[in-house]
Amino acid sequence: MNSPIWDALADWELNSDFDSPNTGRIQAAFDAQHPRYLIYKGHQGKRILYHFTRMVAAEPDKLRLHTKRIYLSIACYDSEALEGAFADFLLVLGKKGATLRKRLFEQAKSVMKPDVRKIIERAINEDNLEGLSKLSTKHSVLINGRFQPASLHG
Repeated sequence: MNSPIWDALADWELNSDFDSPNTGRIQAAFDAQHPRYLIYKGHQGKRILYHFTRMVAAEPDKLRLHTKRIYLSIACYDSEALEGAFADFLLVLGKKGATLRKRLFEQAKSVMKPDVRKIIERAINEDNLEGLSKLSTKHSVLINGRFQPASLHG
């Protein structure tokens, strides 16, 4: 089954400019904009993860984007991306969604580094996000930005 972009281009003669590494990036951007499933099953996980990270930065209150970003990080077995995705997810939820926080943590913890796992588990169990400030901000789009709980300032 072809994607919409390939269907639209089916009549075009592919040339060396179009059949390039950029084609995959374009397709990943289309796939990220119109995701069909919560869990991505495909060969462009890393590229789509990048797009979901950008989408979370643009719309941090959309829980579905955070959840898909976490699942993509797990699927790509990317512990650093997962660290940032989970930190952003927890910042947005705050003390809400205890069951969802615990369920996603159980699914994600095997990909997390041990020290990150402890920090996130403590934040979930104690409903205290202050410990998240100890996480790397490299892959977070919210900790390192202006969207921070008051307890993480200063």
